Amino acid sequence: MEPTIRRLVARSSVAAALALGPLVVLGPPQAAAEAPCPDGTARIFFHDETNNCQGGGTYSFDGTPALVKVCSVGKVQVIVDTTVQKSRTKTRTDHLDLSNGQCGRVTIAGQLDSTVTITPS
Repeated sequence: MEPTIRRLVARSSVAAALALGPLVVLGPPQAAAEAPCPDGTARIFFHDETNNCQGGGTYSFDGTPALVKVCSVGKVQVIVDTTVQKSRTKTRTDHLDLSNGQCGRVTIAGQLDSTVTITPS
């Protein structure tokens, strides 16, 4: 009896997906509405699920909201330095060097501040 119920559920799911047709969106819902960043910029993702495109220059962030991920867009060099609290008295600096469409994740736990430097390559 159990295999029959599984088949029924699977068939119902397929039928529902076919009925929805073009309404089915793949990926995160906000990604479909976002415009891509122009070449020569960096897309910076924050812990509060926001993101923005930044052109050439140096940008400092105080860790609220924390940086989560940074992507280079096109031919651009992106350097990310993040200060992370290791213990009550010790900190460390994490370093990312990204270029040509690479993305890198940033340590969120204990993040105090971050600096992102973007230079065209």
